[in-house]
Formats: sequence, C-alpha cells, structure tokens
Amino acid sequence: MTTTTSSSGFTALRAVDEPLESLDAAALSEAARSATLAQNLAAATRLHAAYLLVESFRRLDEATHGDPAGDTRPAHARLDPAGRARDHLAAAMSLTCWHAGHLVTAAIQAHTRLPRLRGAVERGLLPEQLAIDAACRLADVPDEAIGPVESEVIGHLTRALAGGHRPSRSALDTSVDNAVARHAPQAAQDAVDAAADQRTVRFRPGRNGMTSMWAHLPSGDAEKLRRRIDAAARAATDLCHPRSRNQLRADALIALGDPNTTDIADPAHHPAHHPEHTPTSSPAGTGTDDRGHRPPLGASWGTDKPIRISVINTLADGLPNQVQFVNGAYASFDWLCEELLSGGDATVRFELIDPAPGNLDVPDAILKYFITPALAERIRLRDGTCRHPGCTVDAHDCEIDHAIVFDHRRPELGGPTAEWNLMCLCRKHHREKTFGHCAYRPGPLGELTIITETGHEHHTSPTGPLAQARNHILERQWRAHLDHLTADDGHLTNPPGTTRHRRAATGSTRPPVGTEPPDGAEPPVGTEPSVGVEPSVGVEPSVGAGQSDDSVWRRTRGRDCPPRDATEGDQSA
Repeated sequence: MTTTTSSSGFTALRAVDEPLESLDAAALSEAARSATLAQNLAAATRLHAAYLLVESFRRLDEATHGDPAGDTRPAHARLDPAGRARDHLAAAMSLTCWHAGHLVTAAIQAHTRLPRLRGAVERGLLPEQLAIDAACRLADVPDEAIGPVESEVIGHLTRALAGGHRPSRSALDTSVDNAVARHAPQAAQDAVDAAADQRTVRFRPGRNGMTSMWAHLPSGDAEKLRRRIDAAARAATDLCHPRSRNQLRADALIALGDPNTTDIADPAHHPAHHPEHTPTSSPAGTGTDDRGHRPPLGASWGTDKPIRISVINTLADGLPNQVQFVNGAYASFDWLCEELLSGGDATVRFELIDPAPGNLDVPDAILKYFITPALAERIRLRDGTCRHPGCTVDAHDCEIDHAIVFDHRRPELGGPTAEWNLMCLCRKHHREKTFGHCAYRPGPLGELTIITETGHEHHTSPTGPLAQARNHILERQWRAHLDHLTADDGHLTNPPGTTRHRRAATGSTRPPVGTEPPDGAEPPVGTEPSVGVEPSVGVEPSVGAGQSDDSVWRRTRGRDCPPRDATEGDQSA
C-alpha cells in the first residue's frame, strides 16, 4: 500500500511506502490532509472535463445545424449542450441528474464567469461540493456585479477553510446574499421577485407509513402558515393535550387538508352524529352534506378522480397477489388504504395485472402507434421511474415512448407498440431521445441499453412494482429448479428430480454413510455422483435408462461381485 503525505500543509505530495497502521498521529494527519488535497485537485479535473464536454457538444451541434442564430429548427427540437453534457455525465459518473446538472452548471460558471473560484479550485483550496454550491449560487448574480461579489464570497470561504472551518450551505447563502445587497441592491430585489416564481411543494413516500413534505414558499406566506400551525398547537397544549408540541404542529398541518377534522386533526363531531342535536346545514367548504355523511373519497384532495389499484396476479406462480400503485400516483399508500376501507361510496378501479411479459400485446395493436391506457399503466408499473440513468422522475409523471422508433409508413418494419419496446421517459429525456444522437436497445423484460454518441454503453433495468414481482417469480422458479436438481446430500440427481420423487413416494430414507443394506433388502436408490467423481461409500447411484437393478448392485458392490441372488446373506463381497 502506498500512502501520500505532504511535508508541510498543502504542498507537494510525496509517497510513503508504509502501511497506515505503522504511522504515528502526526503522519496520519498529514496523510488525511494530503488525500483531501488530492481529492480537491481531482475535482478541478472533473470540472474542467465537464466544461470541455459542453463545448464539444456545442461544436458538434454547430457543425450539424450551423450557426445558432440561423437555426430554423423549432425550439422544442433544439437540445441545450449543457443538458446533453448533464445526461452524459449522469450515466458516465453514476450520478443523479440533479447532481450532474449542478456539476455542469458549476463547470460553465467557473470557466466563463468566476476566475477566482476556478483558481481556488485548481490550487485545491476548495472541496468539490462547496465549490459546486458556490458556483451555482453565484450563477444568479448579474454580470455587472459578479466581480466584487465573487471576490468577497471566495475570500470568505478560503479564510474560513484555512482556519479549519467549513462553511455550511446556509452560511454560503448568507454570504452571497450580503455581498449582492452591498454591491448590487437592485439585483437583490430582482432576485427576491424571481425566487417567488420558484415556489413549490413536493411529497416523497418514506418508511413505516410516513411521507416527507418539502416546501419552498415565499417567506411571508410561510410565516402565515407557521403562525396558524403554532396557534393550533399552542391552544391544544394549553388544554393539557397529551400529544407533544411537534406532534400537534404536524397534526395542525394535516388538518388543513381534511375538512372533517378539528384544528389538530381529531375527528370532527357533526351534529348529525348526536341525536340530541337538530341536523343543520354544514358550513361551506366542509365537504359534508346536511345529513353529515362522509364525503366521497378524494373530496379532501379537491379531486374526485377514480382510484386505480393494480393487483399483480402471482398466485399461479406460488406467490401472494400484490397490491401496487404507479410510483408518484399517491403520496401515502397507507392513508389511501385506510380511506378505501372507510369510504364505501368511493369510485375505485381494481385491475388484475398478469405479470407475464407481453400479456397485453395483441397482433393488431402492435402495428398501431396508439398506446392503450392499460398498456401505459403496465409500463409505468414496470419501470417505476424515468429510464434514463440517474433520473428519478416518478413514472406517474413520465411519458411512454417507443425505444425503437415506430415506422408510421410501414409499421411492420418499425418499432412495434409492444411491452418490450416501450419505456417511461420524463419530458426532458424524451426530447433527448427524439432529437439527440443516442441509440436505444430494448430487452425482453424491459432492460434498456443506451449507446451514446461517444460509444459508451449504459445498461438499466426497470425497478417498478411489476418488475420486482417478476424478479420474485424468477427467483422462486430458480430455487425450485435447483431443488429439483439437488438431493439432500448436495449431489445432483440423474435424471433431475428422480431421487426426490421416489423417496417421496416410498417414504424411504437414505442409509447412513458406510452402512450396507440388510440381508435380502432392496438397496435404497441414491443419487448419481458428480461428473468425474467416484461414488462415495454408502451413496448409491440412481437407476438410469438401460440399467437393471443387478447392474447397479454389482457396480456399487464391486466389479467382480456375482449377481445379487448369489450373494444373498453374504455381506463380505
């Protein structure tokens, strides 16, 4: 093992042909510092390579379609070189598209607008992730203010790192905001207005029946929401409610989405539920009628769309049926199941899914471009997410596309509308496939090989519920096949399954190793020894085709052994 250390700080590296276990504390510290420097320098190489990749795609696009100013292609048919580089690096470096996108953005910014950041990265002063975060954050600063803002921010980061402190992402944001406010006040106000357009809320199903919610809201609106939630939690706490403050705040947020609960998500008691009260009209917006009936499923969502429940039928393969949903269709499966059990008037569609590949492939439909809703649902259940490497867009938000392009003039020569030739692609990667230069090669079970214009091959497999069910079926079939081939002692049966079926029928057991059959008894049928291996003592081979019991008896007892009827009672042969 070769360890690299530096003699003094982040200076030249030197190799030490000593194992780490033999180094003292000072040498180990230097080894760690030197490895950090090497990692930071490698980050500079990655950023430079990402930038050159973007430039190569730009030159290739110009060579193919001419100057961008004179390009007559529609906007949706033009692929951004940065986006193409992002998709390429996501597969080549095993990154998510989000991380690859930030890497490309940082590379472009460092080599076109941020010379100080680029210099710090090339000297190994900035860790890669911190450099990427800083570059992406500075990308929003207008050109007229980028010089002084970059100088102030990079100076702050390098001084903090030299003192042994790595600024957090929040500290980086604060540093950039303060610098922009000092050097470009109008740009700071414009950034506030532009940020409001980026507001969003996302849900991600988690473990143990929980779901994470992430929101990016304007500060004023977020403060209103916080005050309402805290007020409901505080009022319940003042009444000595047994739940904790965090639980009450969460329940108050939940109550905003369900009109049939109190401010802390307790079930609301409508007048119709109490005979001593006279039924009255419910307040507007509660989702209940004058009789206090439960609203139809989906009313608290603001939608009455039917619920699609897919039941993957695996009973024929010896596995229980599986109830599954398309990834991204619902935020919480557990809540949905609870609603289904309690909401009898809901519109629910149960669809039995046969896991056999190509079950919906009809000869007439294969030659048509139209994809039926049932087939589209099947593809989404199989794939789970967008099939481009590194992309995590849920299948529910993806489009269905032909891997091999459908030939509208002669459908029998083009890509068929069959399950094996269909895949989920998000809008961004659908455009990349349609107008890019990559080749796509599908497999029989949804496997996909993407061959880039650089000649690299990237292989992906579907990860959706249907694909997982098929994997379970194949695993069970393989185990059953091995169980059919292998006897209890680990030897292969010949022919397959012979020994197991005969023992199951006769109820006989294998004699202990080294024992002989009793006088006049039929020798137990064992297993055929492995190829090239002599039979072990006490292991009798199976009677194969063309063999008699006497031939097997003589072969296992010795070549010079007489027929069995001549050795009755003789155990010394």
